[in-house]
Amino acid sequence: MLYFALAIAVLALGLILADFQLGILALAIATLFFLANVWGLPETVDLNLSREIVPNETFGQEDVIVKSSISNRSIATLANLEINEVLPSSISPSKGTNRLVASLRPGESADFLLELANLTRSNYQIGPLVAQAKDPYGFYLVEKKLGAETLSVMPKPQPIGGARLRPKHVRAWPGMVPSRILGIGSEFYSTRQYVPGDDPKRINWKTSARHNDLIVNETEADRVTDVMVVLDTDVAVFQPSEVELFERGVQAAASIARLLLRQGNRVGLVLQGGERGSLPAGFGKKHEKRILYLLAAAKPGRASVSTSYVMSLLATRMLPSRSQIILISPLLDPEMREGVSKLTGAGYNTLVLSPKPSSLGFQSEIEKVAFELAMLERSITLLSLERGSTVIDWPNEVPLTAVLSKVRRTRAIVNA
Repeated sequence: MLYFALAIAVLALGLILADFQLGILALAIATLFFLANVWGLPETVDLNLSREIVPNETFGQEDVIVKSSISNRSIATLANLEINEVLPSSISPSKGTNRLVASLRPGESADFLLELANLTRSNYQIGPLVAQAKDPYGFYLVEKKLGAETLSVMPKPQPIGGARLRPKHVRAWPGMVPSRILGIGSEFYSTRQYVPGDDPKRINWKTSARHNDLIVNETEADRVTDVMVVLDTDVAVFQPSEVELFERGVQAAASIARLLLRQGNRVGLVLQGGERGSLPAGFGKKHEKRILYLLAAAKPGRASVSTSYVMSLLATRMLPSRSQIILISPLLDPEMREGVSKLTGAGYNTLVLSPKPSSLGFQSEIEKVAFELAMLERSITLLSLERGSTVIDWPNEVPLTAVLSKVRRTRAIVNA
């Protein structure tokens, strides 16, 4: 419109001044405008955009292929077509390009591939896919967008030996949690006199010899329970080892959640830190994917709302009373003691898994003293929590399954 207005203005000025040269200039501008309308873009530009991400969910151990396609459904050739697949600034293609200039005849399509390698844990937004068709003179522009899709690089759960819990609240379905009631299970409950029909494998021969009568063992029925995993990612105090400490917590949350879900329990997740979120307790493979998807978004940092407050609030709203809570935290916030104490006082069974920070060298004596003071405060928190909870101090060099196995031999609450 500005170009057309310029032609009219030049023509009017030439007529007013009776200058034929301005008239010729206006004629040249008008001719160019006429040609742009005749040989420019067709009246209807019909583009079809599509995208395929393979795979769109990964644990980061494989390359990801992004295949984008654009088809010209117009009746005319689009000679100046620019295509751009918008990518996050944190990633760049290892192969291929996310920008393309093409010329498409009617019915013709153009495909281009991107290969993304060495992706770290996160939820990436791929797109939008933007196609812009322009006329050769630059007067007209038609743009079409295909919305963004999410590529999720999730933490890979590690195989662990097991974590059998003993909360007071259990459900009616068979599982792996001793229920303190008679039934089929693996935990010893009591003995009684043999009656016809009892399984001979349950006979306690030593006790039978002592009583001169057949005695059989009875077991606790194994059931399922409700578990809430709380991941506290406040590791900002330890800048040198922040990433390592943080990723250990995320990995532990993913591994424990998968194990408990596959044992048949209902599992929820509360994520605290630089990124916050929560999932109510659920079960099944789809729910496991939801948990891993939320963990993919986890970022280190201190949450705007304290973990202590969030635990106390969500536990009462999302879990039945006397259920199981697993807190994964470096325990750098002294307020954590009060939050856990409130939960145990309310009848919840709490298990605290605390990845232990490791010193990677200090640049000054002040940093060393600050680290030692933080470790002293953490030790006080650990001792305080042990009064009412099962506490696992998890050193960096010890695998998670090993610390769970060690707890089984010393406490009755957790078995690996």
